[in-house]
Amino acid sequence: MRAAEGKNLLIIDASLARQCLEAGLIDEILVHVAPILLGDGVRFFARKAGEQVALETIAVSQAEQLANLRFRVRKA
Repeated sequence: MRAAEGKNLLIIDASLARQCLEAGLIDEILVHVAPILLGDGVRFFARKAGEQVALETIAVSQAEQLANLRFRVRKA
């Protein structure tokens, strides 16, 4: 994205993030895992049958009960 001018851009909205992922605009994904069940929501990783997003683990860390998972999106 030209608007980011080479800087990191944080996308919080699951629908927008999924659209950017499908357009090939996402380089890395940071997932925070917390021991809380939130219920319904937008599925970020929902894909058409058979389509997968190839991810490479960059880092895994933990702070108390929160786990942080950082992945690089592998381009096709």
